[in-house]
Amino acid sequence: MKKVHIKSAIPIYLAAALWLLMGLIAPKFLMKLPGLLVTAALSVAAYFVGSKLFPGREVEQQITTGDAAVDREIAAAREKLENLRKANEAIPDPEISANLDRMYKAGTQIFRELNRDPKKVALVRRFMNYYLPTSEKLMEQYQVLMNADTKGENITSAMGTIERSLGFAANAFEKCADNLYKDDEMDIDAEIKVMQTMLTGDNLIKTDMNSIRETSGAAAAAASAAQSAPAEQEDELPATKDGIKLTLGGH
Repeated sequence: MKKVHIKSAIPIYLAAALWLLMGLIAPKFLMKLPGLLVTAALSVAAYFVGSKLFPGREVEQQITTGDAAVDREIAAAREKLENLRKANEAIPDPEISANLDRMYKAGTQIFRELNRDPKKVALVRRFMNYYLPTSEKLMEQYQVLMNADTKGENITSAMGTIERSLGFAANAFEKCADNLYKDDEMDIDAEIKVMQTMLTGDNLIKTDMNSIRETSGAAAAAASAAQSAPAEQEDELPATKDGIKLTLGGH
């Protein structure tokens, strides 16, 4: 998703405050050229020091589809993804962190692609309306269980179920992200066919470019099979104590 950097106003305030301070404590100093030059140099230095100490912040550019309801849906989903990132910071377990990193990376890729082409929102509705909110709720429950003073058999079992679920959830997130590029793959194949026809017609090639498409297609199929192999082992995630399940799908 596209981010915009917003500069902090504090460095400007620091530079202006220096001029004000010099005017209050040494007004005659500012009435001479050397004094003006020294004060100007100090204000520039204050600005750059302030810029280092207060660099500003990154804000995500809002995705607009032209449909207010869809825009709100996307904004709510992005907030849930941000909550997963915060949960990742709060949970020290490295295996959980690795899966949450995968989920956040895939979710970020999805929203970046929606920012480029908002029409693809229909392809990730299940991601926004089911996978993402369910994952968010699972992590909220996990943090409650993790912070319990006493961890008996039921709490330990529930935590284990959630931990096992995250791998399947990460696979689902990545599959949803990959599905956004189906049309792009077809467009690339069409472009290759057109280029092959033109090159052949202009007698610029002798090698049949079908072998290029077959080779790239076989590699893509192998990569896809390797990525989806863990998800094919089980179609449904283990239920939590509240009966929440993550059902893997293709959207």
